Parts: sequence; C-alpha cells; structure tokens
Amino acid sequence: MERKSLHRIIALIMVTIVSTLMGLVQTGQAASRHIEVVSSLDFYAETAQAVLGTQGTATAIINSPSIDAEDFEPTTRTARQVADADVVIESGLGYDDWLHKVVAANDQQNVTINVGERLLHRKVGDNPHVWYAPKTMNRLTDALVQRFSKLQPRNKQLFAKNAQRYLATLKPWQDQVAAIKAQAQGKKVAVSEPVMNDTLQAAGLRVTNDHFARAVEEGTDPSPADIAHLTKALKQHRIAVWVVNVQNSQRVVDDMTATARKAGVPVIKVTETLPAHQTYSQWMTKQTTALQQALNKNR
Repeated sequence: MERKSLHRIIALIMVTIVSTLMGLVQTGQAASRHIEVVSSLDFYAETAQAVLGTQGTATAIINSPSIDAEDFEPTTRTARQVADADVVIESGLGYDDWLHKVVAANDQQNVTINVGERLLHRKVGDNPHVWYAPKTMNRLTDALVQRFSKLQPRNKQLFAKNAQRYLATLKPWQDQVAAIKAQAQGKKVAVSEPVMNDTLQAAGLRVTNDHFARAVEEGTDPSPADIAHLTKALKQHRIAVWVVNVQNSQRVVDDMTATARKAGVPVIKVTETLPAHQTYSQWMTKQTTALQQALNKNR
C-alpha cells in the first residue's frame, strides 16, 4: 500500500509539473505572439508601431498623401487585413466610414479604437480632422498601451516605456502651440477648409469664416455674402493669417489667396494628409512653425 501510495503521489507531482510547464509555455507563446494592428491612416499606424516596438506590426490602409480617405473604396484585401487584426484604429466622425463598415461586417467592434468618438467624445458632424488637436495622440497612445497590455500582459512596462518615448517626440510641437496661445490674445484667422482648426483653436486663435470653410470642404460654392465678408476682412487686415489647404484647389480659394497676398496678409499652407517622408511630429511642427512666423509678422 505504501509503495502504491508513493507511486500515486509521484504521478500526481509529475502531472502537476507537466501542467505547470505547459501553462508557462502557452503564456510565453501568448506574450511573444506578434500583435497585428490595422489603421485607416498612416499617422495612427506610426503611433501604434511606436508603442508596439518589436512586439507587433502596425499597418496603414491609406499610406499615401495622394489618396483621399473620405473617398476610399475598400477591397477584399482591405477586408482580410481588418479581419486578421488584433486592434483596428479608425479616425471616426464619418471621415473613414468605409473602415467602420468593414469592422461591422466582421463583427470586430470589440477590437476597434475610434479616435474621434471614443477618445475625444465628439459626434458625427463635428470637425473630423482630429489629428490636428494636440491632445489626440496622447489619448490614442494611452488607449494603445491599455489594449496592448491586455494582449501581452508581460510586456505592459515595455509598452508604457515605448509610449513615453513616443510622446516625448510630440512635446516640442505641443509646447509650440502653448507658446502661441500665450501671445495670440485671440487673434483672428481665416481658413480655406477646417483642416488645421483644432491646432488653431488650441493656440488661442479665432477662426472667423466657418461657413465659408465648410462650404469649400463639402465641395459647394460659398455664398456671395460669405465671399464678400471674407474679402473685406482680408483687405482691412482684420485677419492675421490666411490658412489654405493646398490639397484642395478651388477657384474661390485661389482668389482668396491672391486677395490675402495683395493685402499683405500672411498665407500659410497646410495639408490634410501626412506628406511623404515625414513623421507626424515633423509634419505638425513644420506647419505650426509657419503659423508662428506668420503671426510674428503681424505684431
């Protein structure tokens, strides 16, 4: 009896050891498995990759400045990319509604981070160019750290460290915006489209031609009253800076740019999409530097 009992005890110990080792192997495999992230826009993929480091891959569906995200048509390849993703990042607010539809078709709402609606608490109809807000990438970074840490708990500290390193690259731009706000004193600016508005507002500047800009963005003609009002404001130097989206050229916008230059109002050029061979931080900093220099001319 004693020998049988001993054998049973040894067998139980062996089973326990084997089970424990298998559990450790499975945990190790889960922690080492690469995380796959898919985003609609390239600068969101940049942020995700910075947080992931070597623990995964972030892929942007739209990775060229020549592609219009709002008119993009998803393909079967797009659907496969999204279906295979552990995390999906959509900008939201209707800007990349095509991705939202693919996510819904795949029933992947539980793996999706909606930047505009979930992280910034905006609603459809609000300005969709949320990446121009200085706080956007901070909130996305925090959300990614939480999401990745659930997928790979053992790498939680690594993700947090990567996030802090990435956020440090954004601080010079965010400090730049704060510096403008300290000196702006509510100066008035006008825009061809509401692309840079979140940066302008964060910098304490007042956008004065919302109705005109919304019409241009929607591809309709601004009203004669809007055109007359903006023309007069530029000629009378009641506008400190004219901000033009160079990716959308319309006759009325070109005319306003000519009017601004003739009146001596500084003109700065911005883009809706990330230029080739630039990081998000470089892009934002370059445009905000141009804004700062233009405002300094009007002191």
